[in-house]
Amino acid sequence: MKLPEGARIIIERLANNGYRGDIVGGCVRDNLLGKEPNDYDITTNAAPDEMVKLFSDMRTIETGLKHGTLTVMHGGEPYEVTTYRLDGEYTDNRHPDSVTFTDDLALDLSRRDFTVNAMCYSPEHGLTDLFGGREDIEAGVIRAVGDPERRFTEDALRILRALRFAATLDFKIDGATSLAIRRTAHLMKRVSSERIMTEWTKLLTGVGAYRIITEYFDVLSGVIPNITLSGVPSESAFLSESRTVRELSLFSCVSDFDFAMRSLKSDNKRRRHGALVLEYEALPTSRPEELNLLLVKAGLEATEDIIALRRLRGLGDGENILYDLIRSGACYEISHLALKGDDLRDAGLQGREIGDMLSEMLTAVALGTLKNTREELLKFIKHC
Repeated sequence: MKLPEGARIIIERLANNGYRGDIVGGCVRDNLLGKEPNDYDITTNAAPDEMVKLFSDMRTIETGLKHGTLTVMHGGEPYEVTTYRLDGEYTDNRHPDSVTFTDDLALDLSRRDFTVNAMCYSPEHGLTDLFGGREDIEAGVIRAVGDPERRFTEDALRILRALRFAATLDFKIDGATSLAIRRTAHLMKRVSSERIMTEWTKLLTGVGAYRIITEYFDVLSGVIPNITLSGVPSESAFLSESRTVRELSLFSCVSDFDFAMRSLKSDNKRRRHGALVLEYEALPTSRPEELNLLLVKAGLEATEDIIALRRLRGLGDGENILYDLIRSGACYEISHLALKGDDLRDAGLQGREIGDMLSEMLTAVALGTLKNTREELLKFIKHC
């Protein structure tokens, strides 16, 4: 595997001082899949205080040191270097009560979640794969390391991670692992809303998202309130759309979506955009004036998603009409009007009257009952 310079330098420095260092986890998995890893984590038998000394000439961050992790910066990139460790009891079903450092690599790898994430690699030692991770990658399988029920009881977030990996990698979930997911699904109430939202968002982007959502709907509906499969006609339709439209297709109304997003502590932009799309989804989109009015009410970004959502649900497609409108210079924002606020003030309007008149003119232009020329707009004001 080709390592980035920072990872290579860290591993070499560990080796030159009598320690072993390997890249570990997702970066190894991604390398084997032919993907570019987002980041590189390193596991080592060097104790935390020894790591601090070894990398004293480099910029380091010690926030995770009590758990054995030192972040070493190189070229502006962070590398988390962690001492081999064993986790204590997980009384909150999320975090170990304590960690014990060890010099046994096998013990460190045995505490990890899935076989595909329990491999490590270094130029000196090659690939270390004690649990069949490479075979599972080749077979397209997500399998827990050791006893799956124990893995999920330790950390309930691993349930969502299993579903997310299966969706994004388009892998199957091993039978015993799948059974353990359903047996321990109730523990997901221990997982924070923010972490649920992160895993859910990633899951939705996966090429296997439809398959995992339908197969594990009973599990996901326990943490994603009000989702439904009634608005999704087919896998191909679902996968042809963006992550946003995929998500919205799983909700039948604005109130259900809004409740779910508030429960999951979604950011306001995502919640408001989704609510806007669902609110205006039922408006007709087959004629230019209908789409122009929709543009006025919802804006371009939401209108594009409304059309995509209607297409996914099998309710028609106004995409060609929409882009013909845009190319022809459709008027759907107040800034597109041939008159400005100063023109209305010159015509004798003031305060709130100006905003109300601009909105009224914009609607009339969108409906095709008023031409967007200075002369016609001034006549409209005088008539009103």
